[in-house]
Parts: sequence; structure tokens; C-alpha cells
Amino acid sequence: MDINYRVSIIVPTYNSQETIEECLINILEESKNFDSEIIVVDDNSSDKTIEIIKKFKLIKLIELENNEGVGNARNIGADNAKYEILCFIDSDLIITKNSIINLVQKLNQDKTIGSVSAIQKVINLNTKDWSSNFVCLKSCYGFEHVEKEAEFSACASEFCVMSKEILKQVGGWKSLRNAGGEEFDLGYKINLLNKKNYKIIDASYKTFYVDQYTRFKRIIDRTEKYIHLFLKKKKFDTKGSFATLNQFFSSLLTLMIIILILFSFILNKSVLILGLSTLFVVQIIIEFNFLIFAKKHYGLKMIFFSLFGIQVINLGIIFGAVYFIFKKVILIR
Repeated sequence: MDINYRVSIIVPTYNSQETIEECLINILEESKNFDSEIIVVDDNSSDKTIEIIKKFKLIKLIELENNEGVGNARNIGADNAKYEILCFIDSDLIITKNSIINLVQKLNQDKTIGSVSAIQKVINLNTKDWSSNFVCLKSCYGFEHVEKEAEFSACASEFCVMSKEILKQVGGWKSLRNAGGEEFDLGYKINLLNKKNYKIIDASYKTFYVDQYTRFKRIIDRTEKYIHLFLKKKKFDTKGSFATLNQFFSSLLTLMIIILILFSFILNKSVLILGLSTLFVVQIIIEFNFLIFAKKHYGLKMIFFSLFGIQVINLGIIFGAVYFIFKKVILIR
């Protein structure tokens, strides 16, 4: 396939020694189909990431002296890119054949398109921790009925394309503490330009999902960061993200369950049982489609694990909201 496109591929890395080699081999194979450059921006890794990257002679490596977050690393990659079309790929992804060029073709299809992202495959490359399969399902849920493409509120930062001009107009990727959250901010700013964010079936990837406890900790952090943006735009994100209206209601039900349990000593036993049963049933109704999705990919065992996992995710969101309120109170003082 010989396509007349020029693309700067930017890969931010941080302590990625376990995944970066396979990721880059895969990208190099794909980049043979069009004019491209590959820029890896290392965010001050302390493992063997840089040593591995230096094996690849065709790749431009930028080593940062300070760790300032993935948003900053992406922006530095964009500043050093020589082509107008930018493709961002996270260092733990294995992209599928022709995905980059399919993203670029969609981007060039219509001037109203601001970004185009890939849809993740329901494949978990983490074989060491079973709970990571639940994280995989939660991350992939929402796109199973997409036939070709779907408009999306966020710009899925892990694998996406956009023009350098669009990135400049929105002020670049927001540099946040830790990873996660910048995709919602950038997607929102692209929408403010009257541009659309798309996800397409013809571009996909596999990746390594973390265990549930790690995901729980990240959800706390990402929720606190997301609430700032939510208060600005005053609406939830589209299906396929963690910031949906359904997710809010499910988390609210978990909060109500916790409150009932905390006040169980003053409640009538029959009232407590009725209240908890009602809340669980309503939550199952809200999460029903996800539970069916989970069973389809991992069997009946995953349904039972998901009933627990959903509470853990919701608890992370609740803690994130409490963290947000706490920080606000501290700032006011």
C-alpha cells in the first residue's frame, strides 16, 4: 500500500521497558506504507526504556530532564514534528494493520473533523492478573455496536490523529499530574472549535490493562481532575468513556448503599434489607448491558466478579469526588 500522506508519529514513554520494544517494532512496520517520522519522547524514565529505544536507529529520541506528565511529552513531540499530521500512540499499545493510515484518511475526509481515534480490541495482554480482565472490559465497553464509526466527546489520547494546526488552536495537550484526563480536556476544546472527534472501527489496538487495585487508585485521581472540566462544560461524556451519565447514577447508588450500611445500627432491619435490595436491583438494571458484555467475553465467572468490581470502580469515583471537595475547602481557607 503506497499512500501519499506524511505523518509524524509521536510516542510518549515513561518506564515502559516491558512494552516499548514490541510497540515500536509494530509502528515501524506500519510506517513503511507512507512517509513518516517516529519521535519518542521519554519523560525521564528510570528503567531501561531509553536503552531499548536506542536500538532503533530510525527513531528520533527526545530525553526530558524532568518528569512533567504525558501531556507535556506529547506537546514536545508535536513541537519537534516536521509534518502537519500528528499521530499519537501510547508506548504500551500494539496497533493493528493499516490503523494509522485509516485514521489519517478519515481525518482528511471532512474539514469538520478535529481528531480521529482508534477503538480498542477486547484483548488484554496482561496475563499475570485476572482482575485486569475486568479493567479491560470496563475500558472497552461501549463500542460493541459501532458498525463503522462513532462521534465521541473525548479525543482518545492513547491512539489518535489530528493536525498540528488544530493542536495549536486548542493550546496543546493539558499537562496534568499523572496520566489520564487530558483526553477529555482536548476533546472538549476541539468541540469548542466546532470540530468533531471520531472513533473508527478500521483502526484498533491491543494493550496491557492494569489490575483492579491500580485502576481504583487511578480512578480517584482522574475523577478529581475530571470534575473541574465537568463543571465547565456541564454535561457528561459519551458512551465508551468512564464519565457517562450511567456511571454517575451507578456511583450514586453505591454511595447510597454505603450510607445505608453506615446507618444500619439505627434502621429497622426490614427497612435496611428492603433498601439495600432495591438499590442493588436498580444498579443491576443500570449495569445490565455491561454485565451481558462481560459474560460474552469472560463467561459467568466474570458476572460475579463484575458485581464486586463495579462497586470498587464506583468507590474510586466517590473518593475522587471527596478528594475534589477537600481540595476546594483547603483552597478556600
